[in-house]
Amino acid sequence: MTSRPRNGRPAAPAATRAGTAGAGSTGPRGADVDVSLRAIFRGRRGRLLGALLFTEFGVAVHSIAYSSVLPLASAELDGSALYGAVLTAGAFTTILVLAIGPDRFAGIGPVWTLAVGTVLFLAGVALAVTAQDMVWILVGMVLRGLAGGLLVGLGLTAIGALFEDALRPRVMGLFAVMWLLPSLAGPALNAAVAVAAGWRAAMAWPAVVVLVGRLLVGRDAAIIPWRRSTVERPDVGNAVALLLGLVLAASAPAARSGWGVPMLVAGLAAATVASLRVLRVQVSGQRSRFLTTASFFGLCLAFFGGSGIVSLAVVDGLGNGVVASNVAVGAGLLAWAVTGTRPPGLDARVGDSAVLGLVVLCAALALCSLALTPVLPSPTALPVLVAAWSLAGLGMGVTYPRISSQAMDDLAPERVPAVATAVAFAETSGTAVGSLLGGGTYSLASTHAVAPTTSIGWAYLLLTGAAAAALLVCVRRRRIPARHHAGP
Repeated sequence: MTSRPRNGRPAAPAATRAGTAGAGSTGPRGADVDVSLRAIFRGRRGRLLGALLFTEFGVAVHSIAYSSVLPLASAELDGSALYGAVLTAGAFTTILVLAIGPDRFAGIGPVWTLAVGTVLFLAGVALAVTAQDMVWILVGMVLRGLAGGLLVGLGLTAIGALFEDALRPRVMGLFAVMWLLPSLAGPALNAAVAVAAGWRAAMAWPAVVVLVGRLLVGRDAAIIPWRRSTVERPDVGNAVALLLGLVLAASAPAARSGWGVPMLVAGLAAATVASLRVLRVQVSGQRSRFLTTASFFGLCLAFFGGSGIVSLAVVDGLGNGVVASNVAVGAGLLAWAVTGTRPPGLDARVGDSAVLGLVVLCAALALCSLALTPVLPSPTALPVLVAAWSLAGLGMGVTYPRISSQAMDDLAPERVPAVATAVAFAETSGTAVGSLLGGGTYSLASTHAVAPTTSIGWAYLLLTGAAAAALLVCVRRRRIPARHHAGP
């Protein structure tokens, strides 16, 4: 992205501001930038954005297809012993690539990075679809994780480099919309495909959608400014510490003799500290940008941690069926997707929408915890939980696009890839830690014969604390003097 005219750097030419091959310069607070959807999709960068959105849709369809039919594959291949490893292998590989820096593996320009990532993705899908043993699905997930680590940074670099600061929150919000239809209709569709043609076909067909999207991205990938990271040494030590912390936390429910709680706490603490250290390196220690990415990490930890146990809360906690579970999960997704088309000028009307959204998320998670306590009469618990998760989706929809794009505000072009990687890493690692905090608390409590209602309520209370911590970091970031917000 071409930054605003600061410290003697010139503004971008008018043709660039129109949105063909680079980001535009913005005036103070982006006041001179057209933030309409028409402006977002104008020119060659708009065509690239459309291709990225279509690819995101394909990735959503593909991810949901895997989660829907993986139990069928495991049953046929007698792979229950590797089921947990398959679920986490892709995320672990993505985290490792993002922590070290994708450009360490692909400093070859955006077109070749896209090609390498796509080949790895297709190889992973091919191994899974043709697998005669569960281990090959595991290897396929590892390859898909490598591809994800390479390509998520590429997409965010495109958004950070090609769109002005004032436009970027709306652009980021559009990506949430791409997950709505797959999330609502995907499980039923993939179940139908699996019944008609088997689980291999259900895993294979969404890859075609992803491939078409990647080919569309390839038409215009050359316009993405691409520079190797200015961070000289990859942060391998903290990346390894992060993964070891996640493994320790994931192993806690299987521990005996009272070691479960210390293992869960120590693992989550180690993973969180290591994640924050990686973020500090990736943003070159700049205080404002580090606080922004740290609050984004906390946001993803709190929301995705809560998302992972919504179904448990409805079914095991409140004793309802799968229909009620789908309604609750869908309500949060719908609220997030609707706010993804956020109106222009929202920040001007409400102040910093990132702070507002985090306040809403804190309240929503607290309500989820309340719904699982005896305080509420039984008939009202489910409606309160559904309403609370809708509120959580609303808070996420307001906060996610603003805070993720805020990390790349006032950024010099050569720093865009590294900071875009930091944003991707914050989301990926935050989601992993949050999933273990929510699901791990439930699993560990169940091994001690704690009622599901109580254990899930505790989990939501802990996630409320994580959201509150993210809110405090976000507020602290706002108090930094304006002259410190712009950086290298």
